[in-house]
Amino acid sequence: HQILEDRFGFTHFRGRQIEIIRHVSLGQDGLVVMPTGAGKSLCFQLPALARGLTLVVSPLLALMKDQVDSLVEKGIKATFINSSITPSERKQRIIEVQQGLWELVYVAPERFSPQFIEQMQFADIQLLAIDEAHCLSQWGHDFRPDYLRLGKVRSALGNVPTIALTATATPKVQEDIVQTLGIGHGKRFIFGFDRENLLLEVRQTARDKDKVAIILANCNAGTTLIYCATRKNVEKVTHHLREKGIAAGMYHGGMD
Repeated sequence: HQILEDRFGFTHFRGRQIEIIRHVSLGQDGLVVMPTGAGKSLCFQLPALARGLTLVVSPLLALMKDQVDSLVEKGIKATFINSSITPSERKQRIIEVQQGLWELVYVAPERFSPQFIEQMQFADIQLLAIDEAHCLSQWGHDFRPDYLRLGKVRSALGNVPTIALTATATPKVQEDIVQTLGIGHGKRFIFGFDRENLLLEVRQTARDKDKVAIILANCNAGTTLIYCATRKNVEKVTHHLREKGIAAGMYHGGMD
C-alpha cells in the first residue's frame, strides 16, 4: 500500500488487484486473465518495485513506449530494449540492466537470441512478466511464434518467478500458456468480463433506412461513435444525421 501511494499516487487498489499483487510479490508464479481497463499492468509493475529488476515481455513497440513513458513520468526507473533504438543504445542499456540500474525493462519476444539470454543471465532478474500472454497459444487470436521460446527463456534465467497476463484466454489458451511457460503449478486468477458500465444490445430493422431513426433515438445522451463498414456508408449516415440537425463529423481512409 505504501508503494502504491508513494510510487503510483493511488490510495487504494481496484477490484482484486491486491490479491494478485500479494501473490506475485511473494515470488509465486501465476496467470492473470482480466478485462482490458481493469488494471492488469499494476499487477506486475508494483511487484517489480517490491521485488527488484523485472523483465517485461511485450509484443508491440508502441505499447512498450506508452507504458515506459507513463512509468518514467512517475519517477520509476523503466526502459525498453527493442529495434527502435540504435545498436549502441541497446548495448548501453544491456550493461545498465546488468548493473541493476533499472526497475522494469521491456523487451519484445523476438529479442531473446542466445546472446541476449546469456547477457540477461548476468542480471539479477527477480520477476518475469509476460504481457499479452495469449500470443503464446496457436489457439489465441494473435499467435506469435517467438512467444513459444519463453518457456526456455524462463528456464535459462533460473525459473525466475513468472506472471503471465492477458485480457482474453479460453481454457485451451490458458492451458497452453501455463504449460509452455512451465508454470502449471501457479495460481490462476480468472476474472469475469461483466462490466457494469457497459451494455451490449442488438436491434433489428426491417430496412436499412430505419437504422438512422434508431441512431437518432439513441445518440442524445452524449458523444456517440458510429461504425460503418464502408466509406460510402460513412458518408451516407453522416449526411442523414446532419440533415436531422445532429452535429456529425466523419472519418475514413479516403480522407486526407
